[in-house]
Amino acid sequence: MPDNAAGRREFLRTAGAAAFTASFFTGNLRGANDKVRVGFIGVGEMGSANIGSAAQVPGFEIAAVCDVRQPALDRAAAQAGKLGFDGVRATRDFRAVLSDKSIDAVCISAPEGWRASMTVQACQSGKDVWVEGPACAHVEEGPRMVQAARRYSRVAQAGTIGRSGQVFRAAREVVKSGELGEILFCRAFDHHPSGPGVHLLDMLQGAFDEAMPVSVSAQGGRFRSVGRGETPCTMLATLRYPGFVASYESRACAGDGAGYGVSFHGSKATLMVNAAGCVLYPSGANARPVAERGRMADSRAPHWRNFLECIRSRRRPVGDIETCVRATTTCLLSDLALRSGVTLDWDEKAFIERRLKLEV
Repeated sequence: MPDNAAGRREFLRTAGAAAFTASFFTGNLRGANDKVRVGFIGVGEMGSANIGSAAQVPGFEIAAVCDVRQPALDRAAAQAGKLGFDGVRATRDFRAVLSDKSIDAVCISAPEGWRASMTVQACQSGKDVWVEGPACAHVEEGPRMVQAARRYSRVAQAGTIGRSGQVFRAAREVVKSGELGEILFCRAFDHHPSGPGVHLLDMLQGAFDEAMPVSVSAQGGRFRSVGRGETPCTMLATLRYPGFVASYESRACAGDGAGYGVSFHGSKATLMVNAAGCVLYPSGANARPVAERGRMADSRAPHWRNFLECIRSRRRPVGDIETCVRATTTCLLSDLALRSGVTLDWDEKAFIERRLKLEV
């Protein structure tokens, strides 16, 4: 870990305490019986999934749905009605949701280019925020999202639902336990056309206390059109962290059956994490799985449950916005390194100092 790791942990601890104290004196603590009214901004596939998950958690009330596409808006309003929520407001203007003082929190599942701006505006409007990952579309947007959450003492949960799952916790525990020995190499791979890259890097970096790479280089193949932009069909990024090196492999073609995963390679054993769970492989010519840690299960509803608990307590959620911004930034740096053809350096100290300014 970098020399300033202890300083970062201390900042996170003290900032969390300050946010809790500020919320206590401004009357933001909510009782266990208080309904938290949520507005859903962007109600396509992910937005609809979030509506369904939030409805599974007693304590949330679906208050509004918002989308610029009328068919999606109509479907979301009908979905909320079928789930038992009457009088749901439907609007095509997200500003109407943010200005509604009866709404306590928003779920932002709009396209990536809108997420940073909407998150900042939601925090300024006094709303707690759930925002899908990737958190933003540009590197410079991430710190502003973190700054807004801290400055306005908002609970900002990212849609990195793996953090509420058994597999994420098991993987982190194994890495932290020393069972793998000295870890010198990690691999994150994603073999889906539109895969979970940010979730994989979130797991990798979360296992090392939110480590960030000190340099990123990448190579890859042709690009394909996605919406109004382009994304690489194949990419192999080399991420150099303090103490170890990692690769991030993304390809939009037929996979090898595993689909996606993260592996941690140590001097004593290797930990493989994918949809099947966590499996430990000891080193040696006759290596075979010896222990299975956790199973992959739907963690979206538990993630929403954690969001509700933190809205009531004003504590940091398990998928706090800063953790998602770090994983998103690593993805963006990989893409920039591929497009520019140069190795990019990342200054962790500058990132922390910029965030500490709390200028929104």
